[in-house]
Amino acid sequence: MKKKTLALILALATTISLMGCGNTNTQETAAESQDSEAAEESTEADTGAEETANGENTYHYTFVSPLVSHEYWIDVEEGIQAGAKEQGVDVAVLGDTKVDVDAMVKYIDTAIASKVDGIITMALSPAAIGPAIDRAVDAGIPVVLVDTDAPESKRAAYVGTSNYDAGYEAGKAMIDATGGKAKIGIIRGTIGQETDNDRIKGFEDAIKDEPDMEILTTEACNSDMLTGTQKAQDMLKAYPEMTAIFGSEGTGAVAAGKVLEEQGLSGTITVIGWDDTDECLDFIRTGVVKGTIVQKPDFMGRKAVELLTRINNGEELTETVIDSGVTFVTAENVDTYKDAQ
Repeated sequence: MKKKTLALILALATTISLMGCGNTNTQETAAESQDSEAAEESTEADTGAEETANGENTYHYTFVSPLVSHEYWIDVEEGIQAGAKEQGVDVAVLGDTKVDVDAMVKYIDTAIASKVDGIITMALSPAAIGPAIDRAVDAGIPVVLVDTDAPESKRAAYVGTSNYDAGYEAGKAMIDATGGKAKIGIIRGTIGQETDNDRIKGFEDAIKDEPDMEILTTEACNSDMLTGTQKAQDMLKAYPEMTAIFGSEGTGAVAAGKVLEEQGLSGTITVIGWDDTDECLDFIRTGVVKGTIVQKPDFMGRKAVELLTRINNGEELTETVIDSGVTFVTAENVDTYKDAQ
């Protein structure tokens, strides 16, 4: 009897032990399954917008800058990053240290391959950039342009200056500064750049009815300061009768100012510039540059991020062209104009 009782106790203990082992294995398998599902969800999140703890999407955008080292484009980038913080999104920056439209196209294609949720860039050359923009949109990636538009492309929106109108304002400023009498040299950015084309056309139209105003020459500096100063030197030498210089982008007026200061010609030639780089503002304070057309790069950057986020959230934009406006800065408002922007 004792042997039978002992056998029953041993059998019961074995059964309980086996049941316990079975439960442990089941729990481990469920945990492994949950880990596997979580890993799959993480992988899926990497290919698109991520979901935050509060259930909102975190979008990933790319800003393709035409010139990452230029002060103006640094201002645009700062506006973009400020907008990203406001919207709760991420923005990566791609760009070169020299103006190269082919490089910009490659960076746009890189962003497309990365399956980002949106692209911000400018149409340095609409003919060259346009097809890259269209490739992005065809891949389901919205594109918002700043500074320079490509209206024939599939871009979702444009935020920036009306370059023709701003150029016209620069022409009127030149008339006021010279009393309608000037022989003018123009230092532009890149040959064929649509931005410059529109600005110069506006400038030309503003002065065309002034009989004593003439454009002597237009030279490209490719937004490079060394090239700009060389062009300014060459213009002064080739056209001793020149009495005014218009810089249609951020380098021209500063390059001219450097040369005029070095040659002791400050104040003898009227200079109207573009953008509010620190050097340009300093030249305005010292009277080397008469004034400059100032855009609103911070606004452009912030607004571009906002528009991309609205698009990704399913909103249909009712306004796709947004004029950011300009301010003409002279010695009278050089230290106060930002307060009014």
